[in-house]
Amino acid sequence: MKHLPLFDKIPNFSNSLEFFQKKFLCIPFLAAFNTLTVLILVCLSLYAKLNNQGDAVERLFSDPFNFWFPYEGLLTGVSEIFWCIPVAICAFTFGVLRQKEPRSRSGIFLFFSALLLGVFFLDDRFRMTLILSRLGGISSKFIYLCYGTAVFLYGVKFWRYIKTTPYLPLVAAFLLFALSRFEDIFESQSLGVHAMLEDGTKLLALLNLSLYFWHICHQEIGRHLRQSEKR
Repeated sequence: MKHLPLFDKIPNFSNSLEFFQKKFLCIPFLAAFNTLTVLILVCLSLYAKLNNQGDAVERLFSDPFNFWFPYEGLLTGVSEIFWCIPVAICAFTFGVLRQKEPRSRSGIFLFFSALLLGVFFLDDRFRMTLILSRLGGISSKFIYLCYGTAVFLYGVKFWRYIKTTPYLPLVAAFLLFALSRFEDIFESQSLGVHAMLEDGTKLLALLNLSLYFWHICHQEIGRHLRQSEKR
């Protein structure tokens, strides 16, 4: 089999590069987020190398696993999955609806729902309230007051639309979230009671929240498809 000359290989390489570039750039933000992630990993690697902090970097990727209690954190992991579901489907449905109806009432509702729930998820996952109260000196009660105000404004803004939906799971979810936060402020002496009132109510709230937004997004996508077929 004859080998192609070097100058014959270069056009093939150029065509392959153009092919990969086209496929890579067809997905919005794919190149930007990949580049940003690579830069962060490179910076972490340089930091670990220069400061001999490889163990500190390793902790960022370590799994929270207890050999003696493999079920430890099981329901916390389930709660985190339920956190991601409404945020993801609301953001996705908003992206679909805005293509044909940029200012639709349901699209705006889903956008702010994804935004509000995303903030709550980041706070819960990365313990932002705990960090701000312990290190920043900001009262946790003040932070919860801000969250409560945001939920109140969200309800006032979108109540007309919410009334047209089966909204009981949504109301129940926010009430359960409130109960969960109150238990965090007024700590119980019993660990089991504390876990059930704080984390158990949160899990139940997230279940209702996921089912509610799954139903709403399913309806909106169906309506969008029916309108597209008529056109």
